[in-house]
Amino acid sequence: MDEEPRWETLLAPLGAEVVAPVPPARRRAAPGTIIERAMRAAGLVRFLREARHDGGPVTVVVNDPHRGTDTRRALDALMRVAAGAGGPVRFRLLVATGSHVFGAGSRRRHEERVLGPWRGRFVERLWHDARDARSLVRVAGVRLHRWVAEGTSIGIGSLEPHYFAGVAGAHKSLTIGVMALNDIEANHARALSARSRPLALEGNPIHEGIAALLRRLEASRGRLFAVDEIQCGGRVVACMAGRPLAALAAGLPLVRRIFTRSLRRPVDLVVARVGPPLDRSLYQADKGIKNVEAAVRDGGTILLDAPCPEGVGIDRFLRLLARAGDYAAAIAVLRAEGYTLGDHKAVRLRRLTGTRRVRLGVVSRSLPEEAARILHASRFDDRTSAAAWAVRTLGAERPGVPVRGLIVEDAGNMALRIRERESRPRRKVRVEPRAAGRGTSRPEWGSGLR
Repeated sequence: MDEEPRWETLLAPLGAEVVAPVPPARRRAAPGTIIERAMRAAGLVRFLREARHDGGPVTVVVNDPHRGTDTRRALDALMRVAAGAGGPVRFRLLVATGSHVFGAGSRRRHEERVLGPWRGRFVERLWHDARDARSLVRVAGVRLHRWVAEGTSIGIGSLEPHYFAGVAGAHKSLTIGVMALNDIEANHARALSARSRPLALEGNPIHEGIAALLRRLEASRGRLFAVDEIQCGGRVVACMAGRPLAALAAGLPLVRRIFTRSLRRPVDLVVARVGPPLDRSLYQADKGIKNVEAAVRDGGTILLDAPCPEGVGIDRFLRLLARAGDYAAAIAVLRAEGYTLGDHKAVRLRRLTGTRRVRLGVVSRSLPEEAARILHASRFDDRTSAAAWAVRTLGAERPGVPVRGLIVEDAGNMALRIRERESRPRRKVRVEPRAAGRGTSRPEWGSGLR
């Protein structure tokens, strides 16, 4: 793919603008230094001393291979900070997989990459299994991995837009990432809500459920510390640390500045380029579609540029698409049979290509033709043919009308929005109340359509 013509060249007649994450203007320290400073400033030394005094091990929760978090540098910094805790700290490693399942080879390679010389510092290592009832305990109405529910945990994550949870980060890894499968399913059913969208926290039922769970977990039995990197161009440019919701609140303004682009009006064509690790499969690369779909006009075109060497990947969302040819049919199936994990992807795709009549093209040699047919998408082996198709179909639809296009780099993290849809003043988002757990609404974790 790298040897193909650039989108800027192929779409030059349209004057397509390139949109990409914008790194902070001022020069930053080395990534390891940024992370270590954040840890120390947030009181991690004291946190570790208290954990050592309590006598139990500290669970370090890290992301699975589907996230691009620089876990290795965070662990390097953690071990340097731990050296000042006044004595040895016992650590155990928990990989937050959510509902994902990984083979032995993937697990081994991931551990080798993120642990490096620190493998021996962990007295135990586990990969969360959302289907293993023996490893789960009930807390605050849901079942979580017992290590997080009952002890002291440090979550290492990265803050970036999430297409239905608002923002991904350690707060999500410490909850959804270590949750039982049916509870994940109940939470994800809320992704059908129009309020579940990139960078939206207030009023977002997915985020509010996560926040309520964190508050109740901290108030009951869990001691939690979050380390949240902010990455741009593959490099850590900032880091926030502390209590999970406090770290999220501190990093949110910078995340919005880096990863958000506001448009005055929708465009005709959006090219969504998705990079690693999200480009491995359609299941993950679909985040690039969800992040940019608000910016394309009804009847416009989205081109997803992702190699998808693993093909579709997790294919459960295709089951609903295969049964439901349009948005109304998809909703009817859900009403009759209830939500199944992954259905939100299918419903949103049917709304995009059916109700909104947006044409979808996927540039991938590895995506099966049958999968593209079920998606109601056109598949292309190369950018040249995809660009020619998009320009031709858009031009035929509105002859003589200039076509406006955007090329979105890192679309798996970059979020687009339309300014006109935000005409009302926005209330300031408050994700960490001063008195945690008091005077806050706690959404139910039930599954029903709303």
